[in-house]
Formats: sequence, structure tokens, C-alpha cells
Amino acid sequence: MSLTANLINVSFKLSGIKKMYHLPDDKFLEKVKTLNKNRGFYMPKDKKAFYKEHTVLGCKCLIVQPHEAPAERSILYMFGGGMMLGPDKGDIDVIVKLAHKTGCDVWFPIYPLCIEHCITDSFEMIFECYRQMIDQYGANNVSTCGFSSGGALALGVATYNNTLSEKLPMPRHIVAVSPGEVPWNEEEKRIMQANNPTDNMVDYAFMERVERFERKGRNDIPDYMIHISKGDFSGVDNIHFVYSENEVLYGAKQNFIDACEKYHVKYTIRQRKGLFHCYAMLPYFKEAKEDFDEIAEILKK
Repeated sequence: MSLTANLINVSFKLSGIKKMYHLPDDKFLEKVKTLNKNRGFYMPKDKKAFYKEHTVLGCKCLIVQPHEAPAERSILYMFGGGMMLGPDKGDIDVIVKLAHKTGCDVWFPIYPLCIEHCITDSFEMIFECYRQMIDQYGANNVSTCGFSSGGALALGVATYNNTLSEKLPMPRHIVAVSPGEVPWNEEEKRIMQANNPTDNMVDYAFMERVERFERKGRNDIPDYMIHISKGDFSGVDNIHFVYSENEVLYGAKQNFIDACEKYHVKYTIRQRKGLFHCYAMLPYFKEAKEDFDEIAEILKK
């Protein structure tokens, strides 16, 4: 592991971020709301790309174009944060890099969070984004990509699509970096719990409580929105997964493999030892740069 990667790992450990996942629900929400005061939609002022503000179902979406004219293809990119935390300005830097490396326009929706919204609202907004992108760029010209809970939504576009009577074309590519899901079988729980001491960002305690926030007291939420690997992936051409072997969400890997094999979906898995949750979305050190470049190569094809 590179020195920079090790330093970042240590900084996460020393930050004590995992302590917040053990707070009572009301204190946890209070902490999340405080963190979100400095997060959310941001319109860059630089000239690194061409930026547009767009609105989808009342929510803001940033469109990043590598060139002034729209590209032929696009990427629907979802931030992570456990469906609770919004994006920060650092996400924009990553999106700009992705746009230039792939030559694609990148749509970055600020989807409804499960602080106040049910997860159904998140899925509906993301899918409406996808629908508009298909209208603009055409079938087979829209890919989905996301990390953590955003990785779950990148996969969720396909599973949501398969519940519709009139389906849209499936994404050209799906890239899911450490996709989140609430564990639903004993083996998944066992691996998540075993990896908890080596994950310096996400705590297993959050995986046990997030379902309450996502449901908002409702019992009619489709299983695939809570347990993403239970979704129907029929018709998807390929899915690319990226993991750290030391993170809690690595426990979901086998469930996603099983889902891909059940629905005859081609898949690849990129995994590294010793790194932290969603490391590939911080392309500022050796291992992350390599894997981020690999993601870009997939999305530009």
C-alpha cells in the first residue's frame, strides 16, 4: 500500500468518524444535519468544464460537459453517503476528471436523502434523470456509475427499470464502487461484522439501522430498494464492481455475484487489500489513480 493511502487510512481512523454510527437516532440525525450544512448542490465557478444547472422532480442536478457542445454519450453519476449525507465540493473535482477522461457528459443529481424522504423518492428522482438522459442521448448512450449508496442507485436504475411495464433501454455500463445495501443473509452479515475492525469509515452499526431511515415507517417498500442484490438484473449487459477487501460492504460482494449469475449478467470485480471504503473515488494516490483510470476506460468504451 502506498504511503499516501496509508496516511489517509490512518487519518480516517484517528478522526473517530465511526463513533457517530453508535449515537441514538436523534443524536445521529442531528450530527448528519450539521454535516450537511456544508454539503449539497454547488455550481463551480472555474473553467475546467462547462456547467449547467438542471432540475429533475424539484431536485437540482449538475451537468458537467467536457466541451461546450453536448457529448454523444453520458454518465449518470451518484454520490455516496449512506442515503444520509449529501455531496461536497470534492465530488465535483472527481466528476470533472471523469468527464474529461471519458469524453462523456456527466449528470450529477442531488437526489432526495433519507433524512426526510423515503428511499422511494430517491429512486424516482434518479430514474427520472435516467429517463431524460435516454431522451437526450439515446439508447445505449447512457451509463450509470456511483459509489457506496450511489453505487446502489447505479445498480438500482436497472432493477427499477425491470419493474416497469414499459421499460427503458438498460444502461450501457454500470460501475458500482462499494455499493451499499442492507444485509439480508447470515453470510453477508458475518463478513460485514468480521471486516468492521478494518473499515475505518463505515461501521456495521450503520448497516443495522439505515433501513429504518430508508423506510420512514413504511412496510410497502420493494425489497430491491433496501437489499439491492435482491433486484432483477435481467437484460443488463455488464456490471463492474470495485471493492476494498477490508471494508464492511465487501460482505455484499457474493450476493451481487449470485445475482449476476442468476440473471446471466457479465461482471468484473476489482478489489484491493488494505484500502478504505470507496478509495477509487479519491484519485489522488497511486492505487486510486490506477483504479479510477480503469473505471474511466470502461465508461469511455
